[in-house]
Amino acid sequence: MEKNTYQTIRTLIAAIAAALIGSAVIMGNLLLAVITLILGVLISYFVRKNVYEVTEDERTYLVAGKASRTAMLSFLTIITVFGIGLLTMKNNFPEFTQAGFTLAYSACLFLILYSGFYFYYDKKHG
Repeated sequence: MEKNTYQTIRTLIAAIAAALIGSAVIMGNLLLAVITLILGVLISYFVRKNVYEVTEDERTYLVAGKASRTAMLSFLTIITVFGIGLLTMKNNFPEFTQAGFTLAYSACLFLILYSGFYFYYDKKHG
């Protein structure tokens, strides 16, 4: 299978899965949404195994790694600022205190996970 055909099929799979998951969410059927998601991933995986052209190389991994790191750091900064902002306003808006703690603890967990994976891959590849 050619790369262009693969990209077209992958786009169709994503569109169909999104429509089915959206319908399942509207109907309130979580099981159907999860099954659709799993089937979409599996079908995508098996379709990709039939591609004979090179779809990924070292440059793709480098760009994906840099994009992931930038997105992660941006998201981490945003949730940290919002979390601390909500916690500083707890006297005026006490109903947002729990949301502030949740965002702050999520940022801490995110940093712990990142550090753990960084050290693991540094030892594995370093």
